[in-house]
Amino acid sequence: MKLDPKQCGFTLIELMIALVLGLLVSAVAINLFLLGQRSSTVQQGMMSLQNSTLFNLGSVINSIRIANLNASKPFIDDTVLYGGIVLSEKNISNNLKDDGTLDFAIESNLLTQSEIGTSNLNGKKSDQLVIQYRANTANQYDCEGQEVTANDYVVERYFLRVDTNSRNDPNQALALACKAARYTETTAKTNTTLSALVGNGEIIIPRVDHFSIRLGVAYDGANPNCTDVSTTVGEGESAVTTSYSPDTTLDCFSYMSVADYMDLEGSKPQIVAVQIGLLVRSTDTVGKNQFFEADKEFKIFGTSGKLIEDTDNHLYLRSVVTQTVAIRNGFGIE
Repeated sequence: MKLDPKQCGFTLIELMIALVLGLLVSAVAINLFLLGQRSSTVQQGMMSLQNSTLFNLGSVINSIRIANLNASKPFIDDTVLYGGIVLSEKNISNNLKDDGTLDFAIESNLLTQSEIGTSNLNGKKSDQLVIQYRANTANQYDCEGQEVTANDYVVERYFLRVDTNSRNDPNQALALACKAARYTETTAKTNTTLSALVGNGEIIIPRVDHFSIRLGVAYDGANPNCTDVSTTVGEGESAVTTSYSPDTTLDCFSYMSVADYMDLEGSKPQIVAVQIGLLVRSTDTVGKNQFFEADKEFKIFGTSGKLIEDTDNHLYLRSVVTQTVAIRNGFGIE
């Protein structure tokens, strides 16, 4: 049986068309694979951000909420013994000399401070928050995971430090860490310092480029505008002056930096809340981030700045996270 030569195979044109179609299909498949891999990498970076902000930050918030628990007074300022926000040595000691002055000293870099720590924002420094509370039951743990004894006063210092386990990180490999210390009513009358607050502590959030805090303050206002003890309406003989007196209700609220609060003269308003703000970075690279802006200014409360320049900045995701925490043990009135 003789075969028709026209049915013996493919022509060169047919082979070329088949090759082109095959290459097109392969290109689409490879592109879909790369897009899927890219999407997976971005999702991994977003998950690391969420883990840091939702889970790790939760433990910090829980500690702030119980600040001032079982303190000597139901309000917080820089003079109250056992006060929930540690601003001075008066908050953590009543070891008095014969002349009535404190026989206690602590380095200022171990207290709540503005612009004291390192940061990856150009020309900026991070804040530090130091809180304390009284452990009222057993089986409680401080921020370093150490069990505390009932009736101990637990002091926790939150700050940024360099993580020694860096992995080709852009700029400094900064992390939010916590160092804890404790004392009792008895030792508060005899200690001359609180050296246990010194040290690197335990990492709470693995990558944070900046850390800021603001204090929420309040006082019993004297008039509706919280400006004076009296208000005058009208002029001359028709002027009417109305006087106001405190009504035991906190109604004048504002937020300020720690530095501004400590610069206030005279009796300071009581602290009723803390705002914490962080510039959190993903721990894993997401590849080239098309949404990254090298000149972007990150705003965290009163701080605004750009990242310190680094060739790898664009390989990571970042997010500004803020949280306002009311100190439920600080709403009493003196």
